[in-house]
Amino acid sequence: MENRAFYLLEAGKLEERPCEMPVCKEDEVVIKVEYCGVCGSDVYFYKYGSPDYPKQRFPFILGHEPGGVIIETGSQVTDLKVGDRVTVEPGYSCGICEWCKHGLYHLCPETKFLSVPAPNFIDGAFRKYLAHPAERCFKLPDQISTLQGAMIEPLAVGMSGVYRSGIRSGDTAVVLGSGCIGLSALQSLGAFGITRTIVVDLQEKRLAKARELGAAVTINAKETDPIKEIERITGGRGADYVFETAGSKVTAAQTPYLAKRGGTIVMIGNTGKFEFDFQRLIDWEIMIRTSFRYHDIYPVALGLVEAGKIDPASVVTDIFDFKDIKEAFRACIERQDEVVKAVIKVAD
Repeated sequence: MENRAFYLLEAGKLEERPCEMPVCKEDEVVIKVEYCGVCGSDVYFYKYGSPDYPKQRFPFILGHEPGGVIIETGSQVTDLKVGDRVTVEPGYSCGICEWCKHGLYHLCPETKFLSVPAPNFIDGAFRKYLAHPAERCFKLPDQISTLQGAMIEPLAVGMSGVYRSGIRSGDTAVVLGSGCIGLSALQSLGAFGITRTIVVDLQEKRLAKARELGAAVTINAKETDPIKEIERITGGRGADYVFETAGSKVTAAQTPYLAKRGGTIVMIGNTGKFEFDFQRLIDWEIMIRTSFRYHDIYPVALGLVEAGKIDPASVVTDIFDFKDIKEAFRACIERQDEVVKAVIKVAD
Protein backbone atom coordinates (compact mmCIF):
# COMPACT_ATOMS: atom_id res chain seq x y z
CA MET A 1 0.00 0.00 0.00
CA GLU A 2 1.60 3.24 -1.15
CA ASN A 3 0.67 6.74 -0.08
CA ARG A 4 1.06 9.55 -2.60
CA ALA A 5 0.34 13.26 -2.39
CA PHE A 6 0.49 16.43 -4.41
CA TYR A 7 2.85 18.90 -2.75
CA LEU A 8 2.84 22.64 -3.33
CA LEU A 9 6.54 23.37 -3.93
CA GLU A 10 6.10 27.09 -4.48
CA ALA A 11 3.39 29.39 -5.75
CA GLY A 12 1.95 27.88 -8.92
CA LYS A 13 3.91 24.62 -8.75
CA LEU A 14 2.42 21.27 -7.70
CA GLU A 15 4.23 17.96 -7.85
CA GLU A 16 3.10 14.41 -7.10
CA ARG A 17 5.39 12.61 -4.69
CA PRO A 18 5.31 9.49 -2.50
CA CYS A 19 4.71 10.19 1.18
CA GLU A 20 4.73 8.10 4.32
CA MET A 21 1.68 6.07 5.26
CA PRO A 22 0.04 7.69 8.28
CA VAL A 23 0.59 6.12 11.69
CA CYS A 24 -2.73 5.67 13.47
CA LYS A 25 -2.68 7.06 17.01
CA GLU A 26 -4.94 5.56 19.65
CA ASP A 27 -7.61 8.25 19.20
CA GLU A 28 -7.36 8.45 15.40
CA VAL A 29 -8.57 6.71 12.29
CA VAL A 30 -6.79 6.26 8.97
CA ILE A 31 -8.89 7.20 5.96
CA LYS A 32 -8.56 6.23 2.33
CA VAL A 33 -9.49 9.53 0.70
CA GLU A 34 -11.97 9.11 -2.15
CA TYR A 35 -12.84 12.74 -2.91
CA CYS A 36 -11.50 16.11 -1.80
CA GLY A 37 -12.92 19.48 -2.79
CA VAL A 38 -10.83 22.39 -4.02
CA CYS A 39 -11.49 25.35 -1.72
CA GLY A 40 -10.95 28.99 -2.61
CA SER A 41 -8.23 29.08 0.04
CA ASP A 42 -6.44 26.21 -1.75
CA VAL A 43 -6.53 28.26 -4.96
CA TYR A 44 -5.23 31.30 -3.07
CA PHE A 45 -2.25 29.39 -1.66
CA TYR A 46 -1.59 27.85 -5.08
CA LYS A 47 -1.51 31.30 -6.69
CA TYR A 48 0.36 33.23 -4.03
CA GLY A 49 2.08 30.76 -1.73
CA SER A 50 1.71 31.75 1.92
CA PRO A 51 2.44 35.49 2.19
CA ASP A 52 0.28 35.76 5.30
CA TYR A 53 2.36 33.06 6.97
CA PRO A 54 5.98 33.87 6.05
CA LYS A 55 7.37 31.20 8.40
CA GLN A 56 5.52 28.43 6.58
CA ARG A 57 7.99 26.33 4.66
CA PHE A 58 7.44 24.64 1.34
CA PRO A 59 6.58 22.01 0.36
CA PHE A 60 3.18 21.35 1.89
CA ILE A 61 -0.05 19.55 0.99
CA LEU A 62 -3.27 21.44 0.32
CA GLY A 63 -6.87 20.21 0.64
CA HIS A 64 -9.26 20.16 3.60
CA GLU A 65 -12.57 18.86 2.21
CA PRO A 66 -12.17 15.06 2.21
CA GLY A 67 -14.63 12.22 2.14
CA GLY A 68 -13.45 8.63 2.30
CA VAL A 69 -13.39 5.17 3.90
CA ILE A 70 -11.78 4.12 7.19
CA ILE A 71 -9.09 1.47 6.80
CA GLU A 72 -7.71 1.49 10.38
CA THR A 73 -8.86 2.60 13.83
CA GLY A 74 -6.93 3.44 16.99
CA SER A 75 -7.29 1.43 20.18
CA GLN A 76 -9.50 4.06 21.88
CA VAL A 77 -11.91 4.47 18.96
CA THR A 78 -15.24 2.79 19.69
CA ASP A 79 -17.86 4.56 17.55
CA LEU A 80 -16.21 4.06 14.14
CA LYS A 81 -14.94 0.91 12.46
CA VAL A 82 -13.00 -0.21 9.42
CA GLY A 83 -15.17 0.13 6.32
CA ASP A 84 -17.18 3.11 7.58
CA ARG A 85 -17.49 5.92 5.07
CA VAL A 86 -16.87 9.30 6.70
CA THR A 87 -16.77 13.03 6.22
CA VAL A 88 -14.01 14.91 7.99
CA GLU A 89 -14.18 18.09 10.02
CA PRO A 90 -10.67 19.32 9.18
CA GLY A 91 -9.91 21.35 12.29
CA TYR A 92 -9.27 20.10 15.81
CA SER A 93 -8.49 22.08 18.92
CA CYS A 94 -6.67 21.75 22.25
CA GLY A 95 -9.81 21.01 24.29
CA ILE A 96 -8.62 22.82 27.43
CA CYS A 97 -8.45 26.55 26.62
CA GLU A 98 -11.07 29.19 27.46
CA TRP A 99 -12.75 28.93 24.06
CA CYS A 100 -12.82 25.13 23.96
CA LYS A 101 -14.35 24.98 27.43
CA HIS A 102 -17.11 27.34 26.31
CA GLY A 103 -17.91 25.25 23.24
CA LEU A 104 -16.22 27.62 20.81
CA TYR A 105 -13.54 25.19 19.77
CA HIS A 106 -13.30 26.74 16.29
CA LEU A 107 -11.82 29.86 17.94
CA CYS A 108 -9.14 27.94 19.82
CA PRO A 109 -5.78 29.63 19.17
CA GLU A 110 -4.13 26.18 19.08
CA THR A 111 -6.45 24.81 16.40
CA LYS A 112 -4.83 22.57 13.84
CA PHE A 113 -6.56 22.75 10.48
CA LEU A 114 -5.75 20.63 7.46
CA SER A 115 -3.80 22.50 4.76
CA VAL A 116 -3.89 26.00 6.24
CA PRO A 117 -0.27 27.23 6.50
CA ALA A 118 -0.53 28.69 9.98
CA PRO A 119 1.62 28.23 13.12
CA ASN A 120 -0.12 24.91 13.91
CA PHE A 121 0.07 23.65 10.34
CA ILE A 122 -0.73 20.07 9.35
CA ASP A 123 -0.59 18.76 5.79
CA GLY A 124 -3.85 18.57 3.91
CA ALA A 125 -5.93 15.92 2.18
CA PHE A 126 -4.71 15.91 -1.42
CA ARG A 127 -3.17 12.52 -0.67
CA LYS A 128 -4.28 8.92 -0.84
CA TYR A 129 -4.33 8.17 2.90
CA LEU A 130 -4.87 10.47 5.86
CA ALA A 131 -4.91 10.04 9.66
CA HIS A 132 -7.33 12.23 11.63
CA PRO A 133 -8.82 12.40 15.16
CA ALA A 134 -11.85 10.11 15.29
CA GLU A 135 -13.92 12.71 17.16
CA ARG A 136 -13.75 14.92 14.06
CA CYS A 137 -14.84 12.18 11.67
CA PHE A 138 -18.54 11.60 11.05
CA LYS A 139 -20.02 8.39 9.69
CA LEU A 140 -22.02 8.86 6.51
CA PRO A 141 -25.51 7.38 6.34
CA ASP A 142 -25.91 4.72 3.64
CA GLN A 143 -27.63 7.06 1.18
CA ILE A 144 -24.92 9.73 1.34
CA SER A 145 -21.99 9.21 -1.04
CA THR A 146 -18.39 10.07 -0.22
CA LEU A 147 -18.60 12.80 -2.88
CA GLN A 148 -21.45 14.35 -0.90
CA GLY A 149 -19.43 13.70 2.23
CA ALA A 150 -16.57 15.75 0.86
CA MET A 151 -18.98 18.63 0.30
CA ILE A 152 -20.16 18.69 3.92
CA GLU A 153 -17.24 20.97 4.84
CA PRO A 154 -18.12 23.87 2.49
CA LEU A 155 -21.80 23.28 3.27
CA ALA A 156 -20.95 23.72 6.96
CA VAL A 157 -19.38 27.14 6.29
CA GLY A 158 -22.51 28.52 4.65
CA MET A 159 -24.88 26.71 6.98
CA SER A 160 -23.17 27.95 10.13
CA GLY A 161 -23.71 31.58 9.17
CA VAL A 162 -27.37 30.92 8.44
CA TYR A 163 -28.00 28.61 11.40
CA ARG A 164 -26.73 31.13 13.96
CA SER A 165 -28.08 34.26 12.29
CA GLY A 166 -31.51 34.17 13.91
CA ILE A 167 -33.38 34.26 10.58
CA ARG A 168 -36.97 33.00 10.64
CA SER A 169 -39.46 31.73 8.11
CA GLY A 170 -41.02 34.67 6.29
CA ASP A 171 -37.90 36.83 6.45
CA THR A 172 -36.25 38.12 3.29
CA ALA A 173 -32.62 37.11 2.76
CA VAL A 174 -30.05 38.51 0.36
CA VAL A 175 -27.04 36.30 -0.43
CA LEU A 176 -24.12 38.18 -1.94
CA GLY A 177 -22.13 35.74 -4.04
CA SER A 178 -23.22 32.47 -5.63
CA GLY A 179 -19.99 30.55 -5.43
CA CYS A 180 -19.81 27.36 -3.41
CA ILE A 181 -20.29 29.07 -0.03
CA GLY A 182 -23.07 31.34 -1.26
CA LEU A 183 -24.91 28.37 -2.76
CA SER A 184 -24.38 26.45 0.49
CA ALA A 185 -25.93 29.36 2.39
CA LEU A 186 -28.80 29.44 -0.12
CA GLN A 187 -29.47 25.72 0.27
CA SER A 188 -29.33 26.10 4.05
CA LEU A 189 -31.86 28.93 3.93
CA GLY A 190 -34.20 26.72 1.91
CA ALA A 191 -33.75 23.80 4.30
CA PHE A 192 -34.64 26.08 7.22
CA GLY A 193 -37.82 27.24 5.49
CA ILE A 194 -36.63 30.58 4.10
CA THR A 195 -38.10 31.01 0.62
CA ARG A 196 -37.80 34.77 0.06
CA THR A 197 -34.21 34.67 -1.16
CA ILE A 198 -32.36 37.08 -3.44
CA VAL A 199 -28.95 36.08 -4.80
CA VAL A 200 -26.49 38.59 -6.29
CA ASP A 201 -23.47 37.72 -8.42
CA LEU A 202 -21.52 38.87 -11.48
CA GLN A 203 -21.50 35.51 -13.28
CA GLU A 204 -24.62 34.31 -15.08
CA LYS A 205 -23.68 30.62 -14.85
CA ARG A 206 -23.49 30.89 -11.08
CA LEU A 207 -26.80 32.73 -10.95
CA ALA A 208 -28.36 29.98 -13.06
CA LYS A 209 -27.13 27.47 -10.48
CA ALA A 210 -28.66 29.62 -7.72
CA ARG A 211 -32.02 29.57 -9.50
CA GLU A 212 -31.70 25.81 -9.90
CA LEU A 213 -31.14 25.51 -6.14
CA GLY A 214 -34.15 27.59 -5.19
CA ALA A 215 -33.31 31.30 -5.31
CA ALA A 216 -36.54 33.27 -5.68
CA VAL A 217 -34.76 36.18 -7.40
CA THR A 218 -31.30 36.56 -8.91
CA ILE A 219 -29.55 39.82 -9.77
CA ASN A 220 -26.63 40.13 -12.16
CA ALA A 221 -24.64 43.00 -10.69
CA LYS A 222 -22.91 43.56 -14.03
CA GLU A 223 -26.24 44.60 -15.50
CA THR A 224 -28.28 45.90 -12.58
CA ASP A 225 -27.47 48.01 -9.52
CA PRO A 226 -28.20 45.55 -6.69
CA ILE A 227 -28.86 48.30 -4.15
CA LYS A 228 -31.55 49.93 -6.30
CA GLU A 229 -33.00 46.61 -7.39
CA ILE A 230 -33.30 45.22 -3.86
CA GLU A 231 -34.83 48.49 -2.74
CA ARG A 232 -37.39 48.09 -5.53
CA ILE A 233 -38.08 44.43 -4.78
CA THR A 234 -38.61 45.10 -1.07
CA GLY A 235 -40.70 48.23 -1.59
CA GLY A 236 -37.99 50.47 -0.16
CA ARG A 237 -37.79 48.44 3.04
CA GLY A 238 -34.58 46.46 2.53
CA ALA A 239 -33.83 42.86 3.43
CA ASP A 240 -34.23 41.35 6.89
CA TYR A 241 -30.90 39.55 6.53
CA VAL A 242 -27.92 40.07 4.26
CA PHE A 243 -25.34 37.29 3.96
CA GLU A 244 -21.99 38.34 2.49
CA THR A 245 -20.31 35.22 1.11
CA ALA A 246 -18.37 36.58 -1.87
CA GLY A 247 -15.42 37.82 0.16
CA SER A 248 -15.42 40.99 -1.91
CA LYS A 249 -14.66 44.46 -0.59
CA VAL A 250 -17.29 45.83 -3.00
CA THR A 251 -20.12 43.59 -1.83
CA ALA A 252 -19.10 43.94 1.81
CA ALA A 253 -19.31 47.74 1.53
CA GLN A 254 -22.78 47.43 -0.01
CA THR A 255 -24.28 45.48 2.88
CA PRO A 256 -25.43 48.47 5.01
CA TYR A 257 -27.49 49.71 2.04
CA LEU A 258 -29.23 46.38 1.50
CA ALA A 259 -30.44 45.68 5.03
CA LYS A 260 -33.64 47.11 6.45
CA ARG A 261 -33.87 49.29 9.57
CA GLY A 262 -33.22 46.90 12.43
CA GLY A 263 -31.97 44.25 10.00
CA THR A 264 -28.96 41.97 10.27
CA ILE A 265 -25.79 41.59 8.22
CA VAL A 266 -23.89 38.30 8.44
CA MET A 267 -20.29 38.40 7.23
CA ILE A 268 -19.13 34.96 6.06
CA GLY A 269 -16.66 35.71 3.25
CA ASN A 270 -13.03 36.68 3.85
CA THR A 271 -13.00 40.29 2.69
CA GLY A 272 -9.84 41.78 4.15
CA LYS A 273 -9.88 45.48 5.09
CA PHE A 274 -12.34 47.83 3.40
CA GLU A 275 -14.23 51.09 3.93
CA PHE A 276 -17.55 50.59 5.70
CA ASP A 277 -20.42 52.96 6.52
CA PHE A 278 -20.84 52.37 10.23
CA GLN A 279 -22.93 55.52 10.56
CA ARG A 280 -25.59 53.83 8.45
CA LEU A 281 -25.55 50.91 10.86
CA ILE A 282 -25.96 53.25 13.81
CA ASP A 283 -28.71 55.34 12.24
CA TRP A 284 -30.66 52.28 11.13
CA GLU A 285 -29.67 50.12 14.11
CA ILE A 286 -28.49 47.33 11.84
CA MET A 287 -26.83 44.42 13.59
CA ILE A 288 -23.67 42.94 12.15
CA ARG A 289 -22.62 39.39 12.88
CA THR A 290 -19.54 37.49 11.79
CA SER A 291 -19.19 33.78 11.11
CA PHE A 292 -15.82 32.03 11.22
CA ARG A 293 -15.83 28.51 9.83
CA TYR A 294 -18.27 26.51 12.02
CA HIS A 295 -18.67 24.50 15.20
CA ASP A 296 -21.06 21.69 16.10
CA ILE A 297 -22.72 22.00 12.69
CA TYR A 298 -21.71 18.74 10.98
CA PRO A 299 -24.47 16.67 12.65
CA VAL A 300 -27.05 19.29 11.59
CA ALA A 301 -25.75 19.31 8.03
CA LEU A 302 -25.67 15.52 7.80
CA GLY A 303 -29.21 15.30 9.16
CA LEU A 304 -30.53 17.67 6.50
CA VAL A 305 -28.68 15.84 3.75
CA GLU A 306 -29.96 12.48 5.00
CA ALA A 307 -33.51 13.89 5.03
CA GLY A 308 -33.13 14.93 1.39
CA LYS A 309 -33.46 18.64 2.11
CA ILE A 310 -30.00 19.45 0.72
CA ASP A 311 -27.73 17.80 -1.82
CA PRO A 312 -24.29 19.25 -1.11
CA ALA A 313 -22.87 17.74 -4.31
CA SER A 314 -25.30 19.81 -6.40
CA VAL A 315 -22.81 22.69 -6.31
CA VAL A 316 -20.11 20.55 -7.99
CA THR A 317 -19.50 21.49 -11.62
CA ASP A 318 -16.15 19.82 -12.33
CA ILE A 319 -14.55 16.56 -11.14
CA PHE A 320 -10.88 15.86 -11.89
CA ASP A 321 -8.85 12.70 -11.41
CA PHE A 322 -6.03 12.84 -8.87
CA LYS A 323 -3.40 12.88 -11.61
CA ASP A 324 -5.07 15.93 -13.16
CA ILE A 325 -4.96 18.13 -10.05
CA LYS A 326 -2.83 20.76 -11.82
CA GLU A 327 -5.50 21.07 -14.48
CA ALA A 328 -8.10 21.47 -11.73
CA PHE A 329 -6.28 24.43 -10.20
CA ARG A 330 -5.77 26.04 -13.59
CA ALA A 331 -9.48 25.63 -14.32
CA CYS A 332 -10.41 27.28 -11.02
CA ILE A 333 -8.28 30.28 -11.98
CA GLU A 334 -8.78 30.54 -15.73
CA ARG A 335 -12.45 29.48 -15.86
CA GLN A 336 -13.67 30.92 -12.59
CA ASP A 337 -16.82 32.19 -14.30
CA GLU A 338 -17.71 28.58 -15.16
CA VAL A 339 -16.21 26.48 -12.36
CA VAL A 340 -18.51 26.83 -9.36
CA LYS A 341 -16.93 23.94 -7.45
CA ALA A 342 -14.11 21.62 -8.46
CA VAL A 343 -13.51 18.29 -6.75
CA ILE A 344 -10.57 15.90 -6.97
CA LYS A 345 -11.35 12.18 -7.27
CA VAL A 346 -8.43 10.96 -5.20
CA ALA A 347 -9.15 7.22 -5.20
CA ASP A 348 -8.34 5.17 -8.29
